[in-house]
Formats: sequence, C-alpha cells, structure tokens
Amino acid sequence: MASLQHNLRLATEADLPAMTEVLNAASRQDPIYPYRFPDRHRYPSEFALLCRQKCTEYLASSTVVVCEMPSATDAGAMRVVAFAVWDTPASQHRVQAHTGSLEPLPSQQPFSLGVPITIGHKDRMDAFKSACVRYKASFFDAKYKRGHVMLRILLCHPDYQRRGAGKALTEWGIQEAQRLGLYTTVFASPMGLRLYTKLGFTEIGRFRVEVEGDEEHLEIPALVLSPSAGIWESGRKATCGMVTGAGYNGVSSTVCA
Repeated sequence: MASLQHNLRLATEADLPAMTEVLNAASRQDPIYPYRFPDRHRYPSEFALLCRQKCTEYLASSTVVVCEMPSATDAGAMRVVAFAVWDTPASQHRVQAHTGSLEPLPSQQPFSLGVPITIGHKDRMDAFKSACVRYKASFFDAKYKRGHVMLRILLCHPDYQRRGAGKALTEWGIQEAQRLGLYTTVFASPMGLRLYTKLGFTEIGRFRVEVEGDEEHLEIPALVLSPSAGIWESGRKATCGMVTGAGYNGVSSTVCA
C-alpha cells in the first residue's frame, strides 16, 4: 500500500483562512453543527464568518495542530486539509497568563458579528455548552487531578477524508499525553468514534444534550486513553512518530502508512 505524506505542524494565524474553510466544509457532516445551527445553509456567508471566529478562538486558547497534504488541484503544493484543537497543560497556562483564569477564552456571540440570530438555535447552543462543561468536569477533571490532554475538535476537509489525516492528528495528541504521563480524553462525534476506538480509547460514559420540549437531541460519548497504552491499529504498532520540543515549539513532518 502506498504511503501518504502528512506534514504536521503547529498552526499560526496565517492558517486562519484554511482552518475556516476546513471547519465550514466538514461541519456539514457532523450532526453537532446542524443541531446547533439549523439555519446555517440559509446564511452561508454569516456561517463562514462564525467559523472564522471559532478558529480565531481556537488559536488563542488552545494548541492547534494542522495537517498538510499534497493539493489535489495544485501540483507540487501542500495545503492544510485538517486540524486538531488540543487542550494541553501548555495551552491552559497560556490562557491563564492572558486572562488570569484557566477558563477558555469566550467566543463572541453570533449577533455581535452581524450574524442573524436565526443562524444559531440559542437554547440548543446553551444546552450544548453547559453540558460539555458539566460533563468535562465530572468525567475527566474530577478523575484526573494531574490534568489530561483533551481533544476539543478534530476536523478534516471532506475531499481529503480517509487518507490518514485524522489518525495522524490524533496520534500527535496521544504521544504528547504519553510524554507527559497524562490521559488523553475526548468527547466523540459519530464520525470520530470509530477512529478513537481503533486507536485504543475506552468509552467511560455518555451524556445527552437536549432542550425541554425539543424532539431533537445529541448523545455524546466520553472516551479516555491511558498514558501507558500503545497506539495500535490492526494488530501493529503505528509508525507515525512525532518529535516535539519543550513548550510545543515544533512538530516534525511524518509519513504514515
């Protein structure tokens, strides 16, 4: 089987347009986004603006790793096709230094960006946010007192899915957590659940996001991976090695089977 090149590196502000494109395109396949933003298709420009704001927040509050692959349209060029947002001890300390708090930087509300309030279902958005905060505290924070490395979001552009980008980005966080001797944690989407399970994550519970009187709801699994676990798939150790410096100063490029 031919190898595919995945170049992983820390994101910079210059990656904001590419990250926004990935989020906008990939969100159509993740039920979490249609649930919270049922009218996004009616306001594509406004939703793109909201995606850009979220990516700006990720760059400011977390450790963001992007995956580059050869462009399908520009021969010889590399393009950002996926990214992962990790909450690591380093990113938490950066937020604390900026705000004096370990709470993530607040995102702007849609209406403050000129986005019609109808693009987002406010009750669902509030329910989703409060449930994630509550169950992060009970599933992960209360159990792992030394901290944990949490995958906040993993997205890959639909045109580049099933080529190993998501696996490579997840393995980056797993290896970072293992280096620190911490658990890796994630609230899984339906698309990511199979990948995390193959990489050795164990489901420890689920929670429901719902609004009273609303027929629709979300059910979100919580998964963890022990720092002593290996990265395995199909009975073999993964060869997707990363080299990271102190303080997350760099990530090597890698070739994954």
